[in-house]
Amino acid sequence: MQAPADRNDRQRRLEANARAAFEQRADRNLTDAEWLAVRAKLLEFAGILRSWEEATDRPRRGKV
Repeated sequence: MQAPADRNDRQRRLEANARAAFEQRADRNLTDAEWLAVRAKLLEFAGILRSWEEATDRPRRGKV
């Protein structure tokens, strides 16, 4: 039962790091509404990259 909790904790840490990186780049703290908009765009972009990667024949880096 520990695995889901660890995964959720890792997800929260990754999101907190991403938000901190965007806030550092903006040189200010983002509002929750701003962060939700940025987060949605990041997830959309990740989906586009994932689809593109699946459509190519090239193996992923590190995988042969």
